Amino acid sequence: MPAIAVVDNRVATERAHRAGQDAWWAYLDEILGQLRLPYAVVAPDDIPDDVSVLVVAAPGPTDGIEDWVAAGGALIVVGDPGSLSTLAGVSAYAAVPDGQVTRVDESVWSYGPPRGLHAIGGRLMVADAEVIARWQDDTAAVTLRRVGAGVVLTYGVDLWQTIVRIRQGYAVTADGAPAADGTAPIDDGILKCEDGMALSFEHDRAMPPGEPELVERFVHTYPPPSAVPMFDQPQADWWCALFAQSLWWSASQTGAAVPWLWYWPSGVDAVAHMSHDSDGNVEEEGQAALDAFAEADVKVTWCHLFPGGYSPDLHVEITAAGHENALHYNAMGDADLAVWGWPQLRAQYAWAQAVTGTERIVSNKNHYTRWEGWTDFYPWCERLGIQIDESRGPSKQGDVGFTFGTAHLTFPMAPVADGNRLYDVLNLPLHTQDLAWAGHVAVRDVILDGAQAVHGVAHFLFHGPHLRWRPPTRRACVELAAEARRRGMPWWTAGQLNTWERSRRGVVLSLEPHPDGYTVRAQAAEPVPAAAVLLAVPEAGRDPIVKEGEGSARTVERFGQAFVELTADIVAGDNRWVITP
Repeated sequence: MPAIAVVDNRVATERAHRAGQDAWWAYLDEILGQLRLPYAVVAPDDIPDDVSVLVVAAPGPTDGIEDWVAAGGALIVVGDPGSLSTLAGVSAYAAVPDGQVTRVDESVWSYGPPRGLHAIGGRLMVADAEVIARWQDDTAAVTLRRVGAGVVLTYGVDLWQTIVRIRQGYAVTADGAPAADGTAPIDDGILKCEDGMALSFEHDRAMPPGEPELVERFVHTYPPPSAVPMFDQPQADWWCALFAQSLWWSASQTGAAVPWLWYWPSGVDAVAHMSHDSDGNVEEEGQAALDAFAEADVKVTWCHLFPGGYSPDLHVEITAAGHENALHYNAMGDADLAVWGWPQLRAQYAWAQAVTGTERIVSNKNHYTRWEGWTDFYPWCERLGIQIDESRGPSKQGDVGFTFGTAHLTFPMAPVADGNRLYDVLNLPLHTQDLAWAGHVAVRDVILDGAQAVHGVAHFLFHGPHLRWRPPTRRACVELAAEARRRGMPWWTAGQLNTWERSRRGVVLSLEPHPDGYTVRAQAAEPVPAAAVLLAVPEAGRDPIVKEGEGSARTVERFGQAFVELTADIVAGDNRWVITP
């Protein structure tokens, strides 16, 4: 039995779905699934003895939990604590549809964002407990209370709704409201991803470091006459990181050990991704892009736009250079099939297969980040075999950066009508495009810094016309490639990202005590080379040793705390190691 368990929430989910409401807590499967952190699902009145940390993610029965906590268990409650209020030492009252939360204590979190985070949904709380985060009105948002030999950590923030909404926004049915300072005129008559974004132009942006604040209303022109505020923090990822730290901290309070799987190959802190859109399909512009990427020494995901296409020879060159052929779905109404709809996407997919000579296209980005509805696009991708989509990002100078609060590869959640399931399509966020033309060069390092801070992927898009006709943009492309490499961030195509993430998602970890330390097991559906299994163990030392199995071990710091890192080539099937911490 894993040390971490989640209270069975099926009854709460069924109740919510019958009422036509989203069961936001269903997204906990994705949060824990990305970490590959093993956990069990238990009834509150039947908690196994070897469970040390219990998460109550949804409202429901809580019989038996109080005695379990008093005996030394660590409890994490998310949302309205309900019948657990007395145990948690809080009283929840008014709902918070939308707000800002700031950490005020470091006892649980060893690593966090430089300022407050946006929260969507939750409760204000009166606390007879330690307050470790507050809403903007100074009311308790997260609390910590010791009960007997155990602890209770209570999030008044609706973590699940917050993370999903920031990453996925709201249904796009009309133009979004533009930024009041003129930096992001998203009310352009084109339905696109950022029209439904949940983050705030007023509260969630900042100027790039060292750039002067705007003093007059900005005129949105190309290239930008100055830097403008940007979404500088991957807020949803920060919420995930804070929750993960809650799990590790809670386990440490009970003396339990917990394994999880690092996001990237061992030694890789974060990854960079570059994409190219073939807008216009002009031969000379495609060649200019090919030359620029050769100079930058980057293999890109080349998104091909219907209609037209380059010459057969240029398509052969693109493939021969090692670039990934992808679709750039066009729903801008400028051609017979260029409208929003499943038949049109299917037809353009077949067109891309034909012009590129690529039978299996797994990646897509929507032209002009077009979007309609909330998640309508993902089932179309599932039907076609598109496994990773990189449409969700900005189109205006004032909404570049972490527009959807993330730098991570995640599976999006469906609405209640589709059972709040996870779609089998990875979301690869887009952060900016055409540096020195559509985005000020000052945003580059902010995006790289933000992706590294949460150990994700930084995505930069370029277009052939700007690489051909605008020397500053071509220079920015080459300099960006060098800067990411200098930071140790390898450049991966969307196809590579998709293969890696899906392979690591097929790993199931377990950890058991052993006379020499711990037995680590990994059951894998596919090989995962140079994987890094991280162990949160109470007695982590400086020189851990792999006693049995092929691999090496060391102590590393991640998210501000020490982990024992096992580096090994995970093979398909059963893997076993014995480690002395």
